[in-house]
Order: sequence, then structure tokens, then C-alpha cells
Amino acid sequence: MADQLHNLDQLHEAIRTGLAARLADVPSVFCYPADEGALALPAILIDLVRLAPGRDPGSGELGLRAHFQARIVVDATAPGAALQARGLAARIALALRNENWGLRIGAAQLGGAAADAVQPSGRLAWLLEWTHDIELGEPAWPYPDSTGVALMLGLEPETGPGHESDYWQAGG
Repeated sequence: MADQLHNLDQLHEAIRTGLAARLADVPSVFCYPADEGALALPAILIDLVRLAPGRDPGSGELGLRAHFQARIVVDATAPGAALQARGLAARIALALRNENWGLRIGAAQLGGAAADAVQPSGRLAWLLEWTHDIELGEPAWPYPDSTGVALMLGLEPETGPGHESDYWQAGG
């Protein structure tokens, strides 16, 4: 069973640890590193770049579409740097396939990957984008149960008169 998403910190950490586990040979997998210049390369830098309205789940929670980017940074002077950046982009795309990071969120939807327009000095960067549909907040049902009726479930053939003790309450 997937865990309930409580906040964006939890989502970031789930993505970071998930990608780090799948790409164990990449020395640096971070969200918002303080000093990108000091990172061991190659590096994957994860960033939530946009929150857009999502589907209203009708539960009192806020439905959002979270837009993420992974910036792949490699040493431009290393042999095969261009292919290394593209290869890491493809590996991340594979790692994202149908992934929800063990959380109750929508599976990752790949948006694409391309060379980053901003190339740090001496480095080569690629940018991979994806989205997750998420729900934040606590579910709320503001209406009290005024029916006094409980839905009871049973399995055939142990149903009907004489089998009342074989029933259980829905949701119990």
C-alpha cells in the first residue's frame, strides 16, 4: 500500500532517494543543492519548477499537477561527456516510468528531455521534465452522518436470515 502524501518535502525526498537508488553509480543526486560548483560529477539536480491546478478529488484535498525537472550535469572535458549526459537522461526516463515513489500520487508522466539552455562553465547539462498529479491537505467530509444506517457486507452463500453474524461493516 502506498503512503499518504503529507507535504512537498516528503515528495522531494521520495524522488531523490528513489533516483539515487536506481542510479547508484551517480555520485550526486540532490534537491536544491547549496553549492552546485562543489558537487561530484555527474550530478542529478531535482527541482520542483511549477505547481498547476489539478483534478479536484472531491475530498477536501487540493489537487495539483507538480512539474519537476532533473538537471543532469557532467564534466564537459570528460571523454564522451555528451553521450554520458544523454545516457543519464534516458536512464532517468526509464526510472520514472510508472513511478509514484511509494506514495499515493499519480504516476510520473515524462514531458521530455533536451540540452539545457544554461551550460555552467566547464560543464554540460541536460534537462529532463516530468509531472505527477498530487493531492495535498487532509481529506474532509464536512457532513455528519445523519442516516443512522450502516452498510453491511457479506459473502454468498453465508448471507440472509440466520447469517447476520457473518456480516461485517463496510470500511471496517
